[in-house]
Amino acid sequence: MIETFCSKFGVTGLDFIQIENKYYLADEKLQELNKKINRKPSLIGLYLGENKDEKFNPSMALLDIISKTTNEKVIIKDIGENDFLYGKKLRPRHVAKVEGTLKEGFLKIVVNDRNECLGLAKIKDIAGTEFSLKNVLDAGDFLRREK
Repeated sequence: MIETFCSKFGVTGLDFIQIENKYYLADEKLQELNKKINRKPSLIGLYLGENKDEKFNPSMALLDIISKTTNEKVIIKDIGENDFLYGKKLRPRHVAKVEGTLKEGFLKIVVNDRNECLGLAKIKDIAGTEFSLKNVLDAGDFLRREK
C-alpha cells in the first residue's frame, strides 16, 4: 500500500521495512542488523505510516520526504499557513501556486513558500479556476490530539 501511495507523487524505491501493518524507513545497514538479530522488532528506523481500514495513512515524515521531489504539491501563502495548520480548508486566496495535476479528488502535498512540508490535502469543489483544498493531514494534528 505504501508503494501505491508514494507512486501517486512520483516517488519510488524507498527502503522500508513492514512490521505488521506499519512501515519504517530503514537503510541497508538497519535491514542487515534486523536480519542478524534473532528477535522480531516492534519498530525500526523512521515511521512512515500504516495500513488502517484498507487504507494507507502516511506520517508527516513520509510527506516531508515526498515533498522534496514531487511536483504534485500546492504552495500556500502566509495567510493560508495558519488556517491549514488548524485543520481548515484552503481557499484560492491562500494558494500561491499549484504544481502538477489539478483534478478533483487528487491528493497534493502542501508546502509553504520556504518549501517546508505542512501536510496533505485533497482537491475539492473545482469550478472553472476556483477550487478548495480539504485538509487530510497537517503538522498541527499531533498537537491537537495531545490536548
